[in-house]
Amino acid sequence: MAKSNPCYNSSEQPAVALVLSGGGARAAYQVGVMKAVSDIVYRSECGNPFPIITGTSAGAINASVLASYSKTPRVGVRSLQKVWENFSVDQIYRSDFIGIVKNTFRWIRTIFSNDFYRNHKLGLFNNSPLVSLLDRVIHYDNIQKCIDSKQLKALCVTASCYTTGQTVSFYQSEKKVENWERYRRIGEKTRITKAHLLASASIPLVFSAVKIGNKLYGDGSVRFLAPLSPAIHLGADKIFIIGVDPENKMPDEIDTIDPHYPSIGEVAGHVLDSVFIDSLNVDMERIKRVNQTINLIPEQKAKESGLRPIETFVISPSKDLSRLASKHFNSLPWLVRFLFKRFGIGNQDGSNILSYILFESNYTKELIDLGYKDAMEKKQNILNFFNHSS
Repeated sequence: MAKSNPCYNSSEQPAVALVLSGGGARAAYQVGVMKAVSDIVYRSECGNPFPIITGTSAGAINASVLASYSKTPRVGVRSLQKVWENFSVDQIYRSDFIGIVKNTFRWIRTIFSNDFYRNHKLGLFNNSPLVSLLDRVIHYDNIQKCIDSKQLKALCVTASCYTTGQTVSFYQSEKKVENWERYRRIGEKTRITKAHLLASASIPLVFSAVKIGNKLYGDGSVRFLAPLSPAIHLGADKIFIIGVDPENKMPDEIDTIDPHYPSIGEVAGHVLDSVFIDSLNVDMERIKRVNQTINLIPEQKAKESGLRPIETFVISPSKDLSRLASKHFNSLPWLVRFLFKRFGIGNQDGSNILSYILFESNYTKELIDLGYKDAMEKKQNILNFFNHSS
């Protein structure tokens, strides 16, 4: 089959999109995979092999860093790795005594006031440290520079609009790309800023909503029915997907004698699974069925109708991330551990939600190592994906 240069430098090359799903702290796994891709695919003399980069929630932050380094992608991966390997919760939300007490007091006042919540941003944690972190690690002006130099076609981050109920994919791209509108989801061209990333990563109830224009937004994974669609709308011919849902995950053994009632943490963990994981898995199944249908249509008719198959490659964790997270619970600050235990989150119970919010280096380093190992084991598959044209 014909070979193609893995670097994006020509309109004749198939446009490869990178899709980074949401997942809070689990997004450290994406960094490990990208480190492996850097070693397998990137070359110092080449440009960016991912001309289209889309992300949601924590994946949106990773996507924006990579997009801003499209001219020097290996440097971008190293920058991400440095941040995630040195993570601590106090870089994401206030974990100090005063910060937690003040936020807890706001929650208590909300319970006893009918209108207090209308005038105050409210979340389980105050994520003001994340604002400072984004200012340090993302060079927003570089995104447009990379687009102008043809090293990047588009960056897209998605947020959920509490005001309208729509999922909004904010994208910064070449001029020829136009807005789109589908059922409960739209694409809106704009210049990506810190506000878009904060909105996309605002996990419901954990962090407060973010105002963009005259609307309020939260985590982009909420109600996102088609997480692969932005990449397709932006012109992707092939999609490289990094998920955070373990492969071949088996349900835990069930104690049929005396099953315990689920804690708040366990219920929240199931909710976050449905937010971050289920839609992506359903959309990947959908695109496989569409590809199969297109292959049954005569080639000429498919071209006339504008239909085209989209090649996909998916990589996801080979281990249960909840079990990995439970080992590192004690690395959290004591006050955060105390608060989590009140919600049923600990070494054993609630480890699923813990895997999303455990922003501690011991855990994130293990995820990076796992992502690198998983990707290197699929080295030949990754090379085949990049080197063979659609």
